[in-house]
Amino acid sequence: MIAHRVFSAVLGLVLVPAGLVAASYLPTDFKGDTLPGAAVGIFVPGVLMLSAFYMAVRFLRFAATGKK
Repeated sequence: MIAHRVFSAVLGLVLVPAGLVAASYLPTDFKGDTLPGAAVGIFVPGVLMLSAFYMAVRFLRFAATGKK
């Protein structure tokens, strides 16, 4: 059981920088973009960032407490 928790901790720590990398792809300048293009430009990296952080929290919580 301890191997599962260690593996979850490693995955959680890998997912935190993955979320930060996904956040770096969020656009800050929308000059010349159409509304649908800008929405997709925010939506896709935003969903990737939030899902990486969600999985990181779940993995780290399991590693710390052992509860699913």
